[in-house]
Amino acid sequence: MKNRNKYLSIIMGGLIFLGACKKSSLVQLNPNLPSPAASLTSEGGLQAYGAGLLQRTIYPVPGEGNSNIMVISMTNHSIMGDEVFLPYGNFSFRWVNQVYATTLPSNQKVLNPFGVTQQTSLQSYNSRAQGELNAFIYEWTYCYFFISQMNTMLTALNSSAVTANVSASHIAIYKAWAYWWRGYSYSRLGSMYLSGVINNNDGSATTNGTFVDHNALIVEANKNFDSCATQLGTLPAGGSADYSTVMEALVLSFDDNTDVVTPAMWIHQLNTYKARNLLVNKKVTDMAAADWQNIITLCTNGLQAGDNYFKFGMTPDAANDLTNGFLHPMALLGPQVQWTFLSERLVQDFKAGDARFTKDVEQLPVGPATDPYYQISAFSNIRSRGLQFGTRWAAIPIENGGSWATGNNSGLVPLGCCYEENALMLAEAYINTNAINTGLGYVDQVRDFQNAGLAHVATAGLSLAAAKEELRKERRIGLFERGVAFYDARRWGVTAPAASGGGRTGAIVYVPGNLVSSTSDQALPCFMEYNYMDYWDVPQNELDFNAPATGSASVKN
Repeated sequence: MKNRNKYLSIIMGGLIFLGACKKSSLVQLNPNLPSPAASLTSEGGLQAYGAGLLQRTIYPVPGEGNSNIMVISMTNHSIMGDEVFLPYGNFSFRWVNQVYATTLPSNQKVLNPFGVTQQTSLQSYNSRAQGELNAFIYEWTYCYFFISQMNTMLTALNSSAVTANVSASHIAIYKAWAYWWRGYSYSRLGSMYLSGVINNNDGSATTNGTFVDHNALIVEANKNFDSCATQLGTLPAGGSADYSTVMEALVLSFDDNTDVVTPAMWIHQLNTYKARNLLVNKKVTDMAAADWQNIITLCTNGLQAGDNYFKFGMTPDAANDLTNGFLHPMALLGPQVQWTFLSERLVQDFKAGDARFTKDVEQLPVGPATDPYYQISAFSNIRSRGLQFGTRWAAIPIENGGSWATGNNSGLVPLGCCYEENALMLAEAYINTNAINTGLGYVDQVRDFQNAGLAHVATAGLSLAAAKEELRKERRIGLFERGVAFYDARRWGVTAPAASGGGRTGAIVYVPGNLVSSTSDQALPCFMEYNYMDYWDVPQNELDFNAPATGSASVKN
């Protein structure tokens, strides 16, 4: 697979992202320069600056050129959640989804080619000298870029220059936008890193060395979500023509700015995200009755089936859309890029008769025959990089009737939460509080919403264990490409070391025939020990310039 070192320059309201770095160094750029202060005194300037936030996802990655580091982060979550896999070394992907060991039905244990855990590999690359191979840098960088830009925006919105020229209702919208993205960023940081810095100060040189643990970052995220809700509460719940005009300016056109997120829908999103922040940052075994009740309270007031939500899309020609026809989850899985591939472990979680399988998945032929969309055959242990890097399946492209992959720059993925996630959190909370049939009713609702065509399970008299399995499978299938696959694997204990009860029994692996004395590759039920880190170390790129102050939380596993 060829490297795609394509460069993107997007101009939004005169604000241009400029960045350069040595290939041996991936240092944080200063997102506050050049100063936008002069442009943040008018509606046009505020709208351009707010809409230009996503341009901060474009970063000059050493050896790769300008790349969308938000999508790199999304992909890390997807591959660690084993809904897709990615066998190539660009951006350190190969090492991010490096399964430690696979045990065959014969009890033969096969380690990955390096013979070490993910933690050992990723920590060995945690330095500026390692450039693009430092996986820890990507999510950290774009989230703090977002926070810094929204800090600047909030400072401007409180200035007399803005209050004199912009209506109170419009200021409320812009503040809601800033608090939303700040809450989103702290949520991502707190759900991925051991610790981080809370820095809500504007200013090009302002930071602090007080690293707080990931739970404190989640508290800060929820505070920002509450501030966002306060601003939205001053606006008509259903929005207005004037509100829609502002929102259509803030949301980029290729991200679906015509399905406007009204204040009421936005508040639903905030509640759902707060529920996610609680759910994904505790192991399921540590969830108390009060936690499940909090999930129920939040999600009862969370996203509904008819609500709009924020999305990330593409333009048909991939011009000026932050993806360049490449770095988007659906493009990476599609026939033009072919970097991610459907995991055998995802496909085995479809229930028999699920119409989504028929719509979205094709079986790859045994070589030398090839399929009509990707022109590939089923493959195992690609480039001898590990047993998990093989599959008999591919996603039918959107342009051919599927839902998950594209070769012509079609499709949208959520930036945040969606209705199905909200419903399945309700399902899980009710199932775990002895209201099994109520919980399974939400599983049925999601399957109906996605036209799965499956028989309802709410009245099937399932046991607690069977109900949890229905929920697990539906989160795998119904929330594919929704950003929760790794969170789920972590909190369910799947990614823990085998010695601590982790791993997956009965995981289907497409095994090379020579390992099982066969003339053909075989799909076999194996035990997979992922042995992934729960929370990542703080990037050394940060620590080289911002040493932890006395009393800081741990920055390294």
